Amino acid sequence: MTTQAQRADGLLQESGHGGLWEWAMEQRRTVRPPNWGELAYRLLMDTGGAVQIKGEMLRKWLLVAEAERDTDSPNDQA
Repeated sequence: MTTQAQRADGLLQESGHGGLWEWAMEQRRTVRPPNWGELAYRLLMDTGGAVQIKGEMLRKWLLVAEAERDTDSPNDQA
């Protein structure tokens, strides 16, 4: 994860959102999920303006975060 992605993750955790991946998944659980540009704007608002990126970069961050979660989580298969 990039330094700015880690900063976003930390700021979201501090504000009670659980982290970047959890925040994004919660934002996308709606009747009409926002596009990546809308999601990047929400990230800007939820971090008090500290993290300003384009939607495509946010999508890339989340792909990396998801890959890290997959490697960090224990394998449920025995």
